[in-house]
Amino acid sequence: MQIGIIGSGKVGRALGAWFAKTGFPPLFASRNQTHAMEAAQMAGYGAKIATTTTLVKECEVILLALPFDEIGNALEPAREHLAGKTLVDATNPISPDHRALVIGHMHSGAEEIASKFPTAKVVKAFNAVFAEVYAGQKAQIDGRAITIFFAGDNSHAKATVREMITKLGFDAVDAGPLANSRYLEPLSLLNIHLGRVLGFGTEMGFSLLRTPKSLSK
Repeated sequence: MQIGIIGSGKVGRALGAWFAKTGFPPLFASRNQTHAMEAAQMAGYGAKIATTTTLVKECEVILLALPFDEIGNALEPAREHLAGKTLVDATNPISPDHRALVIGHMHSGAEEIASKFPTAKVVKAFNAVFAEVYAGQKAQIDGRAITIFFAGDNSHAKATVREMITKLGFDAVDAGPLANSRYLEPLSLLNIHLGRVLGFGTEMGFSLLRTPKSLSK
């Protein structure tokens, strides 16, 4: 599985380095290719850079780790190559002060992406965990795995994303159709408020407790 990461900020760099370490060296693309090169060098293990169009052509899975409002411009040049590709939306459509959603709650950023690029298979995931957790490459706290929820409409794409999540050691929970991104994007705001406003810090995460018979959900 070839993973591409569009965006070279904290989340993209951290996840890219972690995927590379687990045997999936990614391709990085960014509006600033110097930043993409820095991300690839930090990741090591054969991670490389590419233009966005080349990345979309070559990668089965594309992780969106850039600001939500930049996604349209970033993907538009590669539109014709998006057919059948899995777009993993790790973004959140939030205000500059990180205090409110600019899309929601009757719609979601992930659904907006799917509407703009209908030939791709969009899956919401990785959006409600701090970059510091990814950078630390620790999917557990006190022996309990952090839960990463994912939502999408294509079963094959969701299975791929589940594999990505579990490969890093997280607890993967299928949160249903893509429309349920309307719940997952507000979850990111709760995460931010708990961690940065209420003082829980950024090395935290949510964990869904459930009975053994439902662990595969």
